[in-house]
Amino acid sequence: MIKRRDFIHAVGIGAGALPILGFSANARLRIGVIGAGIIGASIAASLAEAGADVVVFEKQEPASGATKASLAWINPSTVNTHYRDLRLQSMQEWKRLDAKLGLGVIWGGSVSWTDSEEKAKDLNKRGNALQDTGAQPKHLTENEIAALCPYLAPGETRAGFYLPHDGHIDPVAVTNRILAYAKRKGVKLVYPCSVEALVMEGSRVKGVKTTKGAYALDYVVSACGVDTPGMLARVGLDIKMQTAPGLKIHTKPIAPVTKMVYDFSSALEFKQMPNGEAVAIYVGGPPKTPVHEPVYAGILKSHPTAELANMHAQSLKLKVAKYWPGLRDAEIKSVTVGFRPMPMDGLPMIGNVPGVDGMYVVATHSGITLAPIIGKYAAQEIVGRASIDILGKYRPDRFV
Repeated sequence: MIKRRDFIHAVGIGAGALPILGFSANARLRIGVIGAGIIGASIAASLAEAGADVVVFEKQEPASGATKASLAWINPSTVNTHYRDLRLQSMQEWKRLDAKLGLGVIWGGSVSWTDSEEKAKDLNKRGNALQDTGAQPKHLTENEIAALCPYLAPGETRAGFYLPHDGHIDPVAVTNRILAYAKRKGVKLVYPCSVEALVMEGSRVKGVKTTKGAYALDYVVSACGVDTPGMLARVGLDIKMQTAPGLKIHTKPIAPVTKMVYDFSSALEFKQMPNGEAVAIYVGGPPKTPVHEPVYAGILKSHPTAELANMHAQSLKLKVAKYWPGLRDAEIKSVTVGFRPMPMDGLPMIGNVPGVDGMYVVATHSGITLAPIIGKYAAQEIVGRASIDILGKYRPDRFV
């Protein structure tokens, strides 16, 4: 059972004394969004469209956390049919936003396969869960994968399927395009800027104190990824999340051969950008050995040396090259260690913070897939005071 603690109030500053920085003096709802990843950007844009006065606080720079570390695959795949439906709704929002804003989504489809009998059961369940949804999954054999993707060497295949409507993006570029649109709608982006305290009046959030000053607010949205537990602790909630590290590499451009996303055995995911860069991630994280304890404790968030980073990058590249031989001689351009915002049950956490007035929280894996629908629904719930039925299973109070 999660224990509640007393609310933590900002010390030495009264809510009524807060100067209003960055807001025009009108009656529109004043909302602060903490975090400028793709989730925060999408929420900010939707809030502005709904008529709110919005400021986004980002402690580093936009898309510098989990967004940057993501493969950025837009897909509906899950065995959970309720969660599948939310993902499918978001894919439709992606298509709408792509047409509206010119986001450059690459709608190339995806192929998933495995050589593991155990993982084949899950893969087949994922494919079967998408029947009759419009996703049009097609189960594939090894020979069918090789025919569809002649540049791959899929090897022994216990199960596989093709989804023709999946997409992928450049997560940093697209986040910045959404933020640019949000700014045209009046959103103010402040970075580098850390939120040091929430200003409380009883159980109501009245503003924030930041490294760039104090802001009086009517509502605060926490969209700060792996920093979510620390943000919620400021209002007395002890909600933990999984530590979910992953490794991502970009190569220098090679000959473009594909627009698809590939998922081998739910461990290796890879794709190619239009400029020829290959992008790959290892999903599982490092082995849970003593040497990696600082990683899982959240203390070590990058490789301690360039040599170690290159060693891990080369290892990942060669793992992928086993299935994509054309990658073998590619040069590494960059390597990123990322941490996914993963609630303990693996499902999104979306909604008003229990016991707190004026605070909304979003923390989720698959943020790339879900960002547009979360932005749309969060704005409806915050500005429109609606309660979106499909979000009912994802409320933060399930952890309290």
